[in-house]
Amino acid sequence: MSTDEMRPYRPIEDYALLSNCHGCALVARDGSIDWACLERFDGDPVFSRLLDRERGGWFAIHPEGRFETSRLYLPRTKILETTFSTKEGALSVHDFMPAPEAEGTRPSLVRIVACLSGRVEVRVSFRPLAGFAESFGELRTNGARVEGDGLACMGCEGVRFGIENGVAVARFPLEAGQERSFALYREGREAAFLPSARDLMEETRIGWTQWSDAASYDGPLQEELLRSALTLKALVYAPSGAIVAAATTSLPEEIGGIRNWDYRFCWIRDARLSFYVLKKFGMVQEAEAFFGFVSALTAREESQLKPLYAIEGEADLVEHEISHFEGWRGSRPVRHGNEAAEQHQSDAYGQVLDLLYLYDRLGGTIDEELHGHAIRLADISAAHWHDEDAGLWEPRKPEERYLHAAIMNWVALDRAVRLFGEREDWCRERDRIVAFVNGEAVHPDGYYPQFLGSEDVDAALLIAPMVGFPVDEAVFGRTVDVIIERLSRGHLVYRYLNDDGLPGHEGTFLICAFWLVDALAWLGRAEEAQSRFAALRSLGNDVGLYAEEVAEEGHFLGNFPQAFSHLAFIHSALVLDLLEEGGAEALRGTYADSTLRETQARNRPKIGN
Repeated sequence: MSTDEMRPYRPIEDYALLSNCHGCALVARDGSIDWACLERFDGDPVFSRLLDRERGGWFAIHPEGRFETSRLYLPRTKILETTFSTKEGALSVHDFMPAPEAEGTRPSLVRIVACLSGRVEVRVSFRPLAGFAESFGELRTNGARVEGDGLACMGCEGVRFGIENGVAVARFPLEAGQERSFALYREGREAAFLPSARDLMEETRIGWTQWSDAASYDGPLQEELLRSALTLKALVYAPSGAIVAAATTSLPEEIGGIRNWDYRFCWIRDARLSFYVLKKFGMVQEAEAFFGFVSALTAREESQLKPLYAIEGEADLVEHEISHFEGWRGSRPVRHGNEAAEQHQSDAYGQVLDLLYLYDRLGGTIDEELHGHAIRLADISAAHWHDEDAGLWEPRKPEERYLHAAIMNWVALDRAVRLFGEREDWCRERDRIVAFVNGEAVHPDGYYPQFLGSEDVDAALLIAPMVGFPVDEAVFGRTVDVIIERLSRGHLVYRYLNDDGLPGHEGTFLICAFWLVDALAWLGRAEEAQSRFAALRSLGNDVGLYAEEVAEEGHFLGNFPQAFSHLAFIHSALVLDLLEEGGAEALRGTYADSTLRETQARNRPKIGN
């Protein structure tokens, strides 16, 4: 067998993301596409070697023999350029996904390999797999074209595929100035480069750069933040406006463990933070499309929101195990779907009402139908905030009275009062929540615990003052210190360390580390906040992508790239920007309040801008 067929798993940080805001692909440093869902993010993959190095499919381009690589995204785009250096010369490979057309004749993904110097022997191997099938289908070749398992790969003139041990392989030499191109199509579609591969790349480059040029942020770390903003844009499903939590399923939170979940869906808990970051950074169209997606769900569900939905708003996310796949580095099971969609997470009501309030403060209009649904959400919070729920982190154990849920129900009632006026039950229950959180729920040692009666702390409580909740500042400061003492490992932070009903353990959560930066800033502990933020900035991989988690040893864990991590990175940068210009007082109040505070680096956004 060749090195392609025998190739071991690659570290998660070795991958770069391609997207056309419908589907996506992950490309490893060695030029192999090991994961791709080309039609839609949560669809069946056509390449899946990421989750089983023997059973999954791939599409690799690289020099024959030994090589070294470097890579980058072309400026202000999601076009990936990988450079291969060998003793004989150097190659570049440009990978990108063109925006789809209604006619469906445009390729889903294009790869251009060019010789930069010398003379290099190139090897291309192509082995798709239909979804999570148990075996590969037959490949059919016709010169430069190869088809099988629902996918077609079309090479340009000068390419000829043959079948070797069930894999389509093409070999050819390239000399300086020469290039070849390849395009992927759904099987049966017309396969022709119209326009040429280079013209299509230029069109794609212009599309990304025009989008990047519209960003309103012009402050410190502009290029780093833009790279994260581009990643968020790449995780937006354009037809609906939904933002997927990550591009992958089943990348583990513990190598060899069972904490492997499908994250290719849209979580309601991301709503307010997503809109805040998108809008504040100038991603106006995406922010308003996402608002429309969440609003439509709120109306459709008559306020009984689920924690997450598929990217067209589907609610049926039945969780299946792909038992014949071994998982990344033996981390079973591989899952399709997510059982957490059936949980009750009452923080969702606060997330949606905070989103509506922010939308209103930015000049948007909440129509009569949405107005009615928002009132029902607030009524639910007033009636049930003291009930047990599943919690933000979706543990697989009995429900508890989580403090994070109580705080987010306070947000629901507070924003309802601000939007629709005072109502006796809303005001009464809002005050009862404050009394509960700052009274009965406080641990005897003076900190906020994870849930009523718990000894443990939870990094989710770091967000309390950022949503405007009237924390007891002494208790909150003590909570931050206990989180640093118990959950922090250097600049990394675990979300919790107590039992969650699952065996094994998980890595540190990047969003929690950024939340700690925000909390320290709110407390006026600027030097600590800046120091932690500087350390976290260095955790992105070589093309600026963050995973969900980081092991204490430094390698990535969890699904990748993670929208929440990139949202948190941008948010912390904006928080520190406000802190520097206006001090801790500038961070007081709601997300709407901080959104409307201008600095030299950013402009006040308005709906319709």
